[in-house]
Amino acid sequence: MGGGTNRTIVQRSTGDPGTVAEIIETPVPTPGEDELLVELVLAPVNPAEILMLQGTYGYRDTQPELPRSVGIEGVGRVVGGATSAVPEGALVSLAGSAAVFSDYMTIGADSALVLPAGMDVDTFAVSFVNVQAVLLMFHEWPEVESGDWLIQNAGNSAYARVLDAVAARRGVSVVNVVRSAESASKVAGTMQGPVLVDGDDLGARVLEATGGIRPKIAIDAVGGASTGRLAESLGAGGRVVTYGLLSGEPVQLDTRLVVFNGVSVEGFWMPRSMGRASADLLRNIGAEALGIIREGSFTVPIAARFGLGQISQALSLAAEGGRDGKVVITR
Repeated sequence: MGGGTNRTIVQRSTGDPGTVAEIIETPVPTPGEDELLVELVLAPVNPAEILMLQGTYGYRDTQPELPRSVGIEGVGRVVGGATSAVPEGALVSLAGSAAVFSDYMTIGADSALVLPAGMDVDTFAVSFVNVQAVLLMFHEWPEVESGDWLIQNAGNSAYARVLDAVAARRGVSVVNVVRSAESASKVAGTMQGPVLVDGDDLGARVLEATGGIRPKIAIDAVGGASTGRLAESLGAGGRVVTYGLLSGEPVQLDTRLVVFNGVSVEGFWMPRSMGRASADLLRNIGAEALGIIREGSFTVPIAARFGLGQISQALSLAAEGGRDGKVVITR
């Protein structure tokens, strides 16, 4: 494909996501040797993307450098540089690619992951990275065995839906905590584990739901007082694993839980976990993630679709929160 204009979303400063993201126009890139030219099909606006735009992602050396191209994962269609292994028109993963929120981009042909026939494109586009992250989490939790319980907040989020499904495949049950009765009704019947509304008496209701078994690990995406309520449900020596900043508040929990009950608090950040994983482990996780998505054991609803030209509206909606589903970008 020669000529034409390529729109790319770029961030040069931090602030309101709908304001700081800019559309720039450049020529359509020309694929080099062993490269594919790919056009965007679908890409989600992930929470990490919003944090980067707001300037609250990372800490010190892990903060993204600006300017940066926007977009973390998605699905594209090969329109140039096709090979026998990756033919013209093939759908490929854009996870880990640069400038995902673009009309066109180039990716390495040798490393391209082609979507298998019959794969649901929407589900893959909005969940491939999440499934890999959850699998990495379980790799780091050797103490979790079949029959155990976990507990997580943001229980109606895309990530929570994946974690609930992956845990069930391992014989592990998850208490899914949501913030309101309305949120609970939206996920009713879609989760493997029980769904509870957060509140001061959460601990007692957790024990009722689990038959008296205390969860081993609490997975926290919210922060603030919600983290403490999850921690209170854990057994002695339990772990709080926090991976999100949805409330924007510091983690809060009773110090007595740490001192007398041996509860520990740690963070999960996918790039760090990937950096210390072996190449074999990452390949196995990628293959397992494909199989899990193909099974269709979870659903991630899409709340709204926007074209690249509507990026301001898309990012503003994604930053609001409280949605039932993902905001996604198309060409």
